[in-house]
Amino acid sequence: MTFYKFSVTEWIMFREIGDERAFDGILNQIIENIQNGSLKAGAALPAERTMAETMGVSRPAVREVLRALELLGIVKPVPGGGNYITEDLDTWLIGPLSILFKLNNGYLRQNQQFRAALEREAAILAARKCTPLDAAELWVILARLDAAEDEKIRGKLDRELHQKIAKIADNPMIYSVLAAADQLTENIVSGTRDYIMKKNNSAREVDDQHHRLVEAIINGDAEQAERCMSEHMDTIERYMEEMQKKS
Repeated sequence: MTFYKFSVTEWIMFREIGDERAFDGILNQIIENIQNGSLKAGAALPAERTMAETMGVSRPAVREVLRALELLGIVKPVPGGGNYITEDLDTWLIGPLSILFKLNNGYLRQNQQFRAALEREAAILAARKCTPLDAAELWVILARLDAAEDEKIRGKLDRELHQKIAKIADNPMIYSVLAAADQLTENIVSGTRDYIMKKNNSAREVDDQHHRLVEAIINGDAEQAERCMSEHMDTIERYMEEMQKKS
């Protein structure tokens, strides 16, 4: 009979499941190990057999949980190489939240309002946490946005600017939810920017808003950053409403 030699880490990482359902028990232990740092981003999970024997469950039960975590974007399987915790845990919410937002596809205005609330909070936090390096990166994105003439490139840089602000805010929940909301409305936001560009001086209005927003964040003025972001989000919502009325 062949015996598998468990490593000390794997013995400590998982324990036998008690009265709870196998699925819940396996899921809870994996999540606990991520939360306490035993399983870090990019770390390899023990083999299915190891987890099954350590927790006293079947391998199909372990496989079912790993598949669910894969769909959520928390676990990444590598053919022939086992299962790994995703490299960027900050973005794991994007998948499930995108599905949720798509189920409410008829409520794009509400989605934009929700996004605006998070964008305002991100601007406040970014103003409080912006470092000199963050400031330099914001100016680079803004300079590239000013210099770009192609609308697709400008749209990409616009999103990059907002993503950078959300990153500076240093709140993974805000970043992930904003990314999910942006994924749903990407075509509409892009269409809105194209619509703005075709209106006299409208693009200049949005670019000016970006400049004042970045200046407020770099200067550490949280109140001004919130005001600038609110004005910017109101502008986007106004153009979205105009577009919907004309469609």
